[in-house]
Order: sequence, then C-alpha cells, then structure tokens
Amino acid sequence: MTIDSIAFGFFVYFFGLFFAGCFALFGGQWKKSVQLFVLVNVIGFITGILYLFNFAPKEIVLASWNWLFDFAPTINLLSAIFFTVISGVSALAGVYSMRYLELYKETYNPALTQFLTVVFVLGMQGVLLSNNGLAFMFFWEVMSISSFFLVMADKTSQSVRAAFLYFIMTHLGASAILGGFLILSGGNLFFNFADVAALSGNLSPMLVVLTFLLFLFGFGSKAGLVPFHVWLPEAHPQAPSNISALMSGLMLKVAIFGFIKIVFAMTNLPDWAGIVVIALGLLSALVGVLYAVVERDMKRGFAYSSIENMGIIFTMLGISIYLLSQSSDDSIVIISNIIVVFAIFHAINHALFKTALFLSSGIIINRFHSKRLEVMGGLAKIMPFFSFAFLIAILSASPLPPFGTFYGEWGLIENAISLLSSPLLSSVAMLIIFGSIALMGLIGGLAIFAMVKIFGISMLGLPRTAHIDERSEKTDFMLSVPVMTLGLGVLILGIFAKPIIGWLNGYGNILATSPSDESISAITSHLSSSMVFLILVIFLALTYALYNFFGKNVTEREYKTWDCGQSIDATMQYSATAFSGPIRFFFLHLLGRDKVLKSIAAVESNIWIRKYTFSLLLKSVWKDKLYQPIAGILNFLAQRVRVIQGGRIQYYLLFVLGTLIVTLIIVL
Repeated sequence: MTIDSIAFGFFVYFFGLFFAGCFALFGGQWKKSVQLFVLVNVIGFITGILYLFNFAPKEIVLASWNWLFDFAPTINLLSAIFFTVISGVSALAGVYSMRYLELYKETYNPALTQFLTVVFVLGMQGVLLSNNGLAFMFFWEVMSISSFFLVMADKTSQSVRAAFLYFIMTHLGASAILGGFLILSGGNLFFNFADVAALSGNLSPMLVVLTFLLFLFGFGSKAGLVPFHVWLPEAHPQAPSNISALMSGLMLKVAIFGFIKIVFAMTNLPDWAGIVVIALGLLSALVGVLYAVVERDMKRGFAYSSIENMGIIFTMLGISIYLLSQSSDDSIVIISNIIVVFAIFHAINHALFKTALFLSSGIIINRFHSKRLEVMGGLAKIMPFFSFAFLIAILSASPLPPFGTFYGEWGLIENAISLLSSPLLSSVAMLIIFGSIALMGLIGGLAIFAMVKIFGISMLGLPRTAHIDERSEKTDFMLSVPVMTLGLGVLILGIFAKPIIGWLNGYGNILATSPSDESISAITSHLSSSMVFLILVIFLALTYALYNFFGKNVTEREYKTWDCGQSIDATMQYSATAFSGPIRFFFLHLLGRDKVLKSIAAVESNIWIRKYTFSLLLKSVWKDKLYQPIAGILNFLAQRVRVIQGGRIQYYLLFVLGTLIVTLIIVL
C-alpha cells in the first residue's frame, strides 16, 4: 500500500461524485446516479479505512494547486475519521434512496433531489479536505446552499418557511466563521490551517476572545446548540427523510470537525472559554432531551434528540478546553486529550444511529401518512423485520451497553471521576466537572425515556388510524436493510469500543492538537466492552434455555385481551401526550405550551351534562422569548430605514458617493 494508491482512491471518489451528479442533472437518469453514488461512497469508505490502518496519523497532501487559490486537499487523522464515516453512511443512505425516491417521485423531483444530495455530500467532504480558509468557506457554502434547497424539496409553504429560517441561521453562522478567519489571519483567507496556533498567538487577548466567540457561534449554530438551534427542529422534519438523515447524522458532525480543528489549535484562550462551551453544551443537551420527550411529531423528536447529542459532545469538548486552561501538567493534558477522543467516538456513534432513526421515520411515515405519533401504532405486526431493525436503532440511541453510545459517555464519567482526587485542580473546577457529570446522568435517563416513547407508541399496540398502509414488508426491503446495518454498526462499535478507543487514544494528542511529552496513560475504560457483550449474550441464552425447559409442558390458550366485557380499541392505549405527561409537569417552566380545556353543554336543556374538548400545543420558549422580539426590533428598524427609499435618483447617487468617500477614508 502506497501513498499514491490512497491519493488515487480519493480522486476516484470525487470524480465519481462529479459523474453521479451529472447523471442526475443532465441525463435525468437518477437511478443510475444513485447507484454510482453508492458505489463511489463504498470506494471512499474503503479508502478511508486503508488510510487509517496504514498511514494514520500521517498527514498526506493529495495535490497542490497553487493556481487554484493555493488549494491543496489534505487528509489527516481527524479528517480521515469523519471522511470515512460520511462515506459509509452516505452509501447506506443511497441504498435507501433507491426505494424512497421511487415511493415519493410525485412529491419530490427525484433527479433534482439526487443531484443536490451529491452536491451536499461533496460539500461536506470538501470541508474535511480543505487546507486553507478560502477552500473551507467555499465548500461550507456548497454544503449549506445545497441542503437549503433540499429542505424545501416538496415546495410546500411549511418547507419553504423552514428552509429560509435555516438559510438565515446558517449564513449568520458562516459569516461568524468568516469573520473569525479574517481576524485570525489578519485579512488573509489563504492562510494555512497548520498556522492557526502561530496566528492566534499573535493576537491581542481581546481579539482572541472575539475570534473564539465567533467560532463558537459559527460552528455551534451549525451543530444546533441552544440558543442557536431554532432552525434545526424546523428544517430536519420538512426535508425528505433520506436528507434529514444526512443532515442530522453527517452535517452536524462537520460542525464538530470544524470546531475541533480550529478552536483546539488556538492558543491563549481565556480561562472561562471552556466554561462557556460546557454551559452551552449542557443547556443544549437538557433542552434537546426535554423537547424530545414531549414532542409528538416523530421527526421533530429525533431533531431535538440531535440537539441533545450535540450538547453532550460539546460538553465533552468544553471540559477538555477547561482542563487545559487549569493546568499544563502532562497528566491533565492527557486526560483532556482522551476526553476529545470520547467526544469523537460519540460523534461517530451518533452519525450511525441518528441516520438510522431518520431513515426509520421515513418508513413509518410512509405507512401512516403522518408524522404525528398520536396516529401511529401496531406497525410491528405488519413489518416485523423492520420493527426489529428499528428497535436496534432505538437501543443504540440510548446510553446503554453493549452499544457504542454508552462507552463514549461512560469513558467521560470514568476520567472525570478520576480527576476529582487530583491536587492540580481547584475546588471550583471539581464542582464544575462533578455538576456536568450529574446533569449528564439526568439527560441520559431522559434520553432513554424519549426513545422508549417513540418506539412504543409507533410500533406496539393497535393502529390509531384506519389509513395505515398494510402492503407486504418485502416491497420495502431496501428501506429496512440500511436501518439494520447502521444499528448493527453501533453495536459493533460497542463490542469493540475498548480497542477502538484505545487505538484513537494513542493519537489523542494529535486529534486534540494538545501535545504531551508523556506516554498516554489516561483511562480508556475499566470496562471490557467485549466482555460486557459476552455476559449479556450468556444471560439472554440462559433465560431462553430456562424458559424452554420449565415452560415446555405449560399449555397456554391465546385469547383476545379481556376488559370487563368491553371491546378493546386504540383509544384505550397510552398516547404520546399522556406518556410524557409526568416529565412535562416537572419541567413545565423550561417547556412552552398552550393548554386549552373547553366545555359545552351536550344538551341545551341540561347544563350539567357537558362535552369537553382538550388541546395541547407545544411551543418553543426560545423562539417566543428570544427570536420573536429580535425579529420585531429588526422589522421596526427596517420600517424606519424605508424612508430613504424615496425613489429619487439624486438620493441614490448621494448614497453611492458617501459610500465611496467612506471606503477611501478607510483604505487610505
């Protein structure tokens, strides 16, 4: 295996994406485009794996095009991890799209949707391989604009509204990142990312703070951190389910990649920088999981779950930044590095299980013709294979062993506990770390609650609508297989979590860009992930054997459920609203709602016999209390500024002259 062969694999990948886009846009052959898309992403996945096993952590410059704005696509350990994940997940999403776009060919334009999907993935991968600020911003815009059009693929008013909200937020974030790059480089967007540490070291403390805050807002808004998250639960549910999967499973990881690549390379960050990241991370995780618990729209529930997981990852990154600000001792630096490793490992798992969940939502919505959990139920009897695949995806989204999601959070807890006895940290630092762990425990429990609700309401019991599509499951086999594969991927990551994290930990100082002179000795995990899996398998096997041994002579009579002579119907089941009622009650002040109870006389002649109607509307506190007032102020200012648009050419010429004078004053 040579470097040239790795470079060849990357070039085949990008040329393959180019031709896949051409097939969809110019030839109108969207099915061939999807097939080529799947093939080249498999090639990209294999290329990424080969790099990780043969050349990691060596940085490889794939090409050097000085004539093209000094663009030199570069692969290193961090970008290779995310490149491999994006390629593998995109391949499975492509398999799903073959059937999904066929089902919705009247709703979406399959050729245009497939073309934009190719461009979207190309933009994400381009961000990973960018070597300078200009290339990064170009591919960032490719990723953002293509996903903007994908959100409104069905052209409904709700989708257009969500798409423009996303457009505004993503370009505010992009402007912040661009501003950070310009301050960091002194106005030179051609600066190389390898120079970030030196460039940040030359900045004044005030400019370092400003740059950090710009990057935090830019990458944080793309990742959906609260309070910059308002676009995410609006845009993800409106996009086609295969696109929702890519946006939540992959695009959010590009924001994490950018944050690690840039912010962790900066020097002279203030001591409170880590605390700000921790606070935003914990707030995002708590708000996200609470809304995931109470949300009755399946896709919005998964979108809020993504906010929760992004909050967990940024909490880990914030703890790492905070530790580096507290001490430069090698023991602290090493633990800080491995916490970044756990954050990356959790991001990989989230990419797999969240993609699986959004792909599953597409299957379920296609059967019930609605995104509302209140009309779902009983699908497990119609689609047993898919229900099992969905169950694995749901379990993988919960922080439970033996799935990989558990080990990312567990590793953080183990290392954080080990820090509580460190004499190098102050009591305030220990309180912050301990409080973060305690709150993450609550968030983990609520996350399990949310996943149980979604699976139980949608899959089990009786259908709550007569409009369920009961066609054979075999017709949707290509939809179910990617879900099963992604869920099993999280399980495999869990089984081999200890060696995988141990391997990544060996390069922890490179991933976190925080060098240490000592060998790595942080706690990867005291738990043997493979042993945990083996114990669970043995326990399940023993349970099955004992059941068959003692129960084989027991005769059972199957009969419909008896309810005091009444017939059983779907109205007797738990609804999504009722299931989440206790959580909604305890966290009432953090959740927005409008509850209306009306009663009218059933018979006009008797006011005591009444008919009651109840409605519950979930609202976004952040939108009502933060964004709506800001929008009102902007509208007010816009109305006042309109007076300068009087329609007289003399005024416009005066404005142009004034602008030229101000520009000359600044330049000269």
